[in-house]
Amino acid sequence: MLSTEELKNYVHSEIQARLGNVSCNSLFFTEGMDNGVEGTYIFSKNNEYHILFTEKGKIRSDIITNEEREVLWNALEIFSTPIIMGFAIRNREKGRDFRRTLFAKEKEIFSMFGKDFEKRKNAEIEDILNRNPYNDTSK
Repeated sequence: MLSTEELKNYVHSEIQARLGNVSCNSLFFTEGMDNGVEGTYIFSKNNEYHILFTEKGKIRSDIITNEEREVLWNALEIFSTPIIMGFAIRNREKGRDFRRTLFAKEKEIFSMFGKDFEKRKNAEIEDILNRNPYNDTSK
């Protein structure tokens, strides 16, 4: 079990090795609590990793895991969002569902972190599309 500082170093090392020097102002490697700054807190406590999300002064979720890869997954979701959204906005195609570009970039980024991340992201996107298929309009 890694300490919070070791977990921070692991996450930053993995992300920087693949995505370069990216940062996120709403991700904190410290223990979160009610009435704290809004964002996601990642920390190690009582031999468990916590991924805690706060909003409007309240804890909204606390994912507890023993897996460093699960922590990395959640951190990557946060770190990659601005990259993915920026790419999708810059590469929009008239008449095509915005999510086509967004999902393609998301798959590309997550696949950089291994087959397990690639498979999980593909399944997540497939589930989204099964419930809400692409909605392309004619040009």
